[in-house]
Amino acid sequence: DIAARAEPQQTDVVTLNATLLEVTTEGSMHWASVRFSGSIREAARETAVPLEEIWNLQKPLDDSSGWRLAGIQQVA
Repeated sequence: DIAARAEPQQTDVVTLNATLLEVTTEGSMHWASVRFSGSIREAARETAVPLEEIWNLQKPLDDSSGWRLAGIQQVA
């Protein structure tokens, strides 16, 4: 599908803010929720549109790996 596109896809992040909402420990994992808000543009000549998402991240207590993305929630 990507090769069939006439032009490469591009997303410009115009503004971006991040707020740490929560950090918890459950079982053998640390969990963190971060709210990202700002604006993005899908094409160079388009007007930027609002972006608001919550990213949920997890990390093992034993530090066997770094933070990993566990899910993204779209904020309506």
